[in-house]
Amino acid sequence: MMKLSTTIASMAVVLGVILSAGYANGESAAVAGATKQTAQDKLEAREMQRRAAVEEQQKRKDAFERACNKPRTDSELRLCRAAYKNLEPAK
Repeated sequence: MMKLSTTIASMAVVLGVILSAGYANGESAAVAGATKQTAQDKLEAREMQRRAAVEEQQKRKDAFERACNKPRTDSELRLCRAAYKNLEPAK
């Protein structure tokens, strides 16, 4: 038969392992929650992407207007066509 002190020590080791495993899982969940994006962060990221897309479209439009203002030669017409093809919004 086991001694009482051995039984208590074994139970203490088992509870210690369970406690440390639970603490490790809880800590990783807390870290994951800290890095999770909030709705405001997602909204700001989408707004930044939208602004970048609008800026890129404006650059394309300006390039088209410069190339196609009054084309006179074949090379200018080719530049105008290329600028027009780039004018379509990126997908």
